[in-house]
Amino acid sequence: MWLDRNAQIATQPWDPVRSDGTIVAGYRRGILRARVNIHELDCRSAAIECMENPCPGTRVWLTLPGLEARAALVVSSGSFRMVLCFIEPFHPAVLDAFLDGRISTYH
Repeated sequence: MWLDRNAQIATQPWDPVRSDGTIVAGYRRGILRARVNIHELDCRSAAIECMENPCPGTRVWLTLPGLEARAALVVSSGSFRMVLCFIEPFHPAVLDAFLDGRISTYH
């Protein structure tokens, strides 16, 4: 039975990008964990929508679907919108694969 389910999952790849263009990701700062919407994403930075507004310079972790958590520093925050700068930028090929939907499982 589980083999049939795996065949169904393989034929229907999961699309991490929602219909409105935002990406849902995991967010962590200390013990706080939340789901956030990513509105802008490039190799070095991201703009997210979150329920908190930490001070600039705060280290947070962002987990994109199918990728490991990435450390980032808060550049600016206000009105529940944050701009983050990744400590280790994404390789362009990894970012392209993620945005094309070729990376589609959680770690």
